[in-house]
Amino acid sequence: MTAAGDCVSGTLLAPSIQAACERWGPRPAVTHRGATLSYGKLGEQIRALARAYRSLGIEPGARVVCQLPACPEHFIALGAAWACGAIHVGAHRDSTAPELAAIVGSTQAAAVVLQPPPGLNDAPAALRAVRAAHPAAVSILHGHPPVAGAHQLSDLLASPAPGPQPAAGAGPEDTALLLLTSGTTGRPKAVMETLPALWAKMQFFADAISPGPDDVQLMYLPINHVFGLKLSLMGLASGGRLVLLDPFSPGGALRLVQDERVTLLPGTPTHLTLLLKSLGADRRRPRSLRWAVSAAAPIPHEVIEGIHERLGAELLNVYGCSEGFLTLSTDPDEVRRGSVGRKVFRGPPGTPPDGSVAILDRNQDTRLPPGEVGEIAFGAARPVRYWGQAPVAANGWYRSGDLGWLDRDGRLFVTGRLKEVVNRGGLKVSCGEVETALARLPAVADCAVIPTRDAVLGEAICACVVAAGGAPPGLADVRLHLGETLARHKLPDELCLLESIPRSPVGKVDRAALLALVVDGDLPRARSRRRSTPERFTYVMEDA
Repeated sequence: MTAAGDCVSGTLLAPSIQAACERWGPRPAVTHRGATLSYGKLGEQIRALARAYRSLGIEPGARVVCQLPACPEHFIALGAAWACGAIHVGAHRDSTAPELAAIVGSTQAAAVVLQPPPGLNDAPAALRAVRAAHPAAVSILHGHPPVAGAHQLSDLLASPAPGPQPAAGAGPEDTALLLLTSGTTGRPKAVMETLPALWAKMQFFADAISPGPDDVQLMYLPINHVFGLKLSLMGLASGGRLVLLDPFSPGGALRLVQDERVTLLPGTPTHLTLLLKSLGADRRRPRSLRWAVSAAAPIPHEVIEGIHERLGAELLNVYGCSEGFLTLSTDPDEVRRGSVGRKVFRGPPGTPPDGSVAILDRNQDTRLPPGEVGEIAFGAARPVRYWGQAPVAANGWYRSGDLGWLDRDGRLFVTGRLKEVVNRGGLKVSCGEVETALARLPAVADCAVIPTRDAVLGEAICACVVAAGGAPPGLADVRLHLGETLARHKLPDELCLLESIPRSPVGKVDRAALLALVVDGDLPRARSRRRSTPERFTYVMEDA
């Protein structure tokens, strides 16, 4: 096995989606629910929608919010935006109407392409919220009966507006993507990304695993998420085939691995854990898999061994963030030791990542020696740019908010985080955002949110609540009311009733004390918990 720091790929990615469609024409590109779209047909659909976009007034630089699940139409909408020189903004498939409206409003989007989430099949409510936030935005609906004032995506693809193909898309210095990432406040920040920077990150992965036209990648990760987006586009840019599964289920994923002869299997550690559990001791191991790719959370040792021994695959372990700072390792010994590698992404000239990583003192920019724990920081040649916000970089460093240490050979180890978030199955949920929603409930006098351990998710969302009087709130009622404004993966998995929330002298939640009380304390009659089972886990927890 070649160490990650030394691996060099023979894969040269196609420079754009359009180029990939032209190069690979008749080859299969995307399989979804048993139907397969060729590269040639994918390119035709992208050009058709691009012409429709221009006829609807979507100009270069305009933002197009896309709230679609993992489906071929998501890639068509993405490619059409870029063909017009527009900026693609991916929203989570489970975004509620208020969340979607906030994204449209904050980006001043010219258009929104949406499909109501399962169980929230209320397109008119979503469209009303979007129009209230930004009345000028064009609404395009997919997978739902017609709604007054909204265009049907299928109609735009079937009857494209006449006229020539739009002029050249985004230039190398133009923003092509806004990657939404939730900070500790819960307010989404939108990382501004150019196409050269995006392609360089995809090449970083390709250099490690050498994807090619014979590869078949199973994709059940949200395409709006940076992990799913980059791996999906890497598969298309290398001429491979994507097999889409939405929502995720372990049994469904294993069937597709077998039936479609999947070679590349990405997932969070939670996904991979569930797949291994569902494989069963009596089930034949897949023969087609070459690589499993893990990111978004630490990977347990037993999962590492299961990938090698039971799935028969090599493992690419990735650590990074939406801002574009990445490390990876394909070295089994490094990964087993808990390292995320020493191969650090270096961006194109003039972009923030400069290929360096350091451990800084938490209160200043002093670099700590090997072995000492501090905040993980990446070299930033230029500040990270956020839409509508000031650029972020301090003295040439981008602080990750994560804790870790470096060994003497430059291997990075991640030990924890400074940010107040719950890493729920690989999705980062802001404690503050959930607390704000909880505090609005009449039955809640005070509240705080902490992560608690979960065998399936890694971490679960625990809502610690002081009742306002009368009958205390129940977990089901809390989830029902919060579900009106929060996506499903942000809803509490556990409710813990307390007499008071421990706070610091200045009134901030003392999370260390709260964790000690709830996680290590004994409160069996004051808490209720939803069962986390493989059968109920998709990318977010599904209700039975």
